[in-house]
Amino acid sequence: MSSGGTRASSGVSFEIKQLKESLLKAEGDKERCLDILQRLEEVPMTLKLLSETLVGTVVSKLKSHKDAAVQSKAKALVKKWKKLAKEGGVGTSTSTTNVAKPKKAGDLVRRSSTSSTASATTAPSIPANIQQEWDKLGPLRKNIVTKLHDILYASSKVLSDKSDTALRAAAVERAINSISRGDKGAYTAKARSLFFNLKKNQQLRENVLLEHISPKQLVTMPPDQLASADKVKARTEAANQLSESRLLDWEQKNEAKINDMCGIKGDLLKASLFTCGRCKSTKTTSTQKQTRSADEPMTVFVLCMNCGNRWKC
Repeated sequence: MSSGGTRASSGVSFEIKQLKESLLKAEGDKERCLDILQRLEEVPMTLKLLSETLVGTVVSKLKSHKDAAVQSKAKALVKKWKKLAKEGGVGTSTSTTNVAKPKKAGDLVRRSSTSSTASATTAPSIPANIQQEWDKLGPLRKNIVTKLHDILYASSKVLSDKSDTALRAAAVERAINSISRGDKGAYTAKARSLFFNLKKNQQLRENVLLEHISPKQLVTMPPDQLASADKVKARTEAANQLSESRLLDWEQKNEAKINDMCGIKGDLLKASLFTCGRCKSTKTTSTQKQTRSADEPMTVFVLCMNCGNRWKC
């Protein structure tokens, strides 16, 4: 029992550390930051995991992020973890903590019971024969397959028989269990990742239900393939903007060499087709790129050498 619990804790700890590293790299990407913060919120965090991973220090820095939505999400998450620390008895005596434990255990049981009751009343019905099969699974696997069913059911209108949703959910859960090879931590981490992406991506849910994507494919798909089309488009645009910005920066840094090689000297250096709308300077540099269909004009990206203003036309 203890070795299984250790493996589970190890898997969750590894997932948190990966999310922490991703968060450090995604600081300038608002949507990516929000995605990672949401995934961290869904992780069953403990004081031990907070101490091992030090993820709180990274999230705390985002409280002063330039985007208000990221700030708000980071503040809420830090507040939640601080509350966890207080409830865990940080700063209290040993005797006080020991006395409180039985009461908290009872509270957790009651909360779990209430949650299960609410879920049972709102979840769509599952065919009796399939429910019997799920009842034979362990508590964790039964919980995972039930959640998968509830998430997939949101798009069950694409099926001629909505009860087939349960078959798809069961197939996905078996694929998760197979790829995890008995590692409880890896199993729960993969399940949480799919919960998050299936909730966010309607097209992905429909592809799974219609069997355009097999369960085996689903559990091995990289994050960029699990993301919705809008998310992929936003990331592509952000990458393109970064590339264009770097190109203009390179041209600015090497302007003198480029002008010299092209024989541009004297008054020609002051000539420009564009005037900066911010400082009214005509000392600008530009580059062109085909961002629309081939029969439309190329987009011109302009950088003001005087004040650093950038625009496109």
